[in-house]
Amino acid sequence: MGKRTFSVSMSFHTTVELDDHVIDVVDDEWRKVLYALHTPEDIAAHIAYNMVVNHSNLSSLDGWADQPDENAWLGYVHWETEYVDEEK
Repeated sequence: MGKRTFSVSMSFHTTVELDDHVIDVVDDEWRKVLYALHTPEDIAAHIAYNMVVNHSNLSSLDGWADQPDENAWLGYVHWETEYVDEEK
């Protein structure tokens, strides 16, 4: 049997509900040590990505280890395959 290689592009859509404490902890000092997240949307995208792709809980993410997992709630995740092609 031979091997075949495929190029696959996927994306997902979801909602994430964040307690205000999740957003409020991100300040300039936090950004110096961790991530350059500047807007609530940046924070939501970072957390949602890690919860979906890395199967992480809020308390396992750098910068939020002291927060309960209930402070970030993920809605239904809808995955879409945008492009699939067999490379020859």
